[in-house]
Amino acid sequence: MSYSDIPGVNFPPTLVIDIHGASAQQLAEQLTHGGFTADSADTCPEALAAVAAQHYWSIILLGDLSDPDDVQCIAGLRRRAPRTWILMISSTELRDRRALYLGHGVDAQIATPFSMEDLVSRLMAFSRHSRPA
Repeated sequence: MSYSDIPGVNFPPTLVIDIHGASAQQLAEQLTHGGFTADSADTCPEALAAVAAQHYWSIILLGDLSDPDDVQCIAGLRRRAPRTWILMISSTELRDRRALYLGHGVDAQIATPFSMEDLVSRLMAFSRHSRPA
């Protein structure tokens, strides 16, 4: 089954952020092709401005919190969008890192490499646990 065949893929917008590379736009385009509405941001200030301008159901952050800027970015996103789901995609799957992510406001984590089906399933799981506006 293709991830685009998963029923119910019709969510409010998702913001994809990659403050250390150029993968955000590519992942946002893949999500859009799968039925999502997805925007991208390549810097933390750009992401914070996007969150201030529009409500996002979820935020996908590509990173690993090894840079203090990542931690500050998540803190800023949490302040501006306290009820938005934040999913981190990282190359690290170590337990101490997962605890660090959760401690800084990330709701879930996927390690790379990952499948689009896994990513979409996580986003769908978020939708089953609605948060009040």
